[in-house]
Amino acid sequence: MWWGQFNFDEQETKCWRVGDRLVAIRRSEHEWSVWNKETTQELDKPIQVNKLKARESLKEIAIQRFMVSNTSTTLVIEPSLADRAMVVRPNKPFFVMPEEEINIFVSTPLWMTLLLPKSDIPLTDIPFWRPSDSWFGPSTMSGDLCYSKYTDAKMDNSLLEKRPHRASTMVTLKNEQDEPLRVERLNLPVPALKLYTNQNGDFWSDQVSILQIKEHGKSISHVRHNPPEKTLSLELVSESRELSNKPSFLSSIKSLVD
Repeated sequence: MWWGQFNFDEQETKCWRVGDRLVAIRRSEHEWSVWNKETTQELDKPIQVNKLKARESLKEIAIQRFMVSNTSTTLVIEPSLADRAMVVRPNKPFFVMPEEEINIFVSTPLWMTLLLPKSDIPLTDIPFWRPSDSWFGPSTMSGDLCYSKYTDAKMDNSLLEKRPHRASTMVTLKNEQDEPLRVERLNLPVPALKLYTNQNGDFWSDQVSILQIKEHGKSISHVRHNPPEKTLSLELVSESRELSNKPSFLSSIKSLVD
């Protein structure tokens, strides 16, 4: 398992790899060093935890250094959801008819949060794959900076591709307007969601319910989130960023459907 508590000897380096994607962590007497080698493309490979390879160098990789009076033997690696809302773009737009309710399933990338024992403040917070930036809002003056992800939103959970560095989310869309609701983009408030794992090691977030109605002639989203109902034997992995000390950039958005 790639997350949990890890023991480090002094001067020991451990590596988290997804293909060429690399996060390396070294413990020194007074310092934790973290190297982060990113890739431009998301890789569909398992997460491996191992040591540096023979003659493998970290000199050309960006490094972060975290100083303490004395390092402990243990470091906690915690999976986390993204630090911004995620704009999910289906491959093809679809309509939700009036007075209809549908469920769709999407997945979003995980972050790797490094914590010292008995501390709620992370050393650092690293995405396995950082999505591109996106703006969601009615204008360039009103809206939010988010992440963007193209996805083939599935109505059958079994068809959703599972990856060890992604979390699945069930989204319920209910259209209580008197006209079809065209869905080109959905804004998922992932910093407000908790993260869970099931008996198979798959990650799930809180499920999100979006009720779309008309108020004073404008289309408005009413949103709530709660633990997944259709997945059994869930274990809470991490609290939402809004309820923790992890950085979060979520703000209020009038409509989550575009």
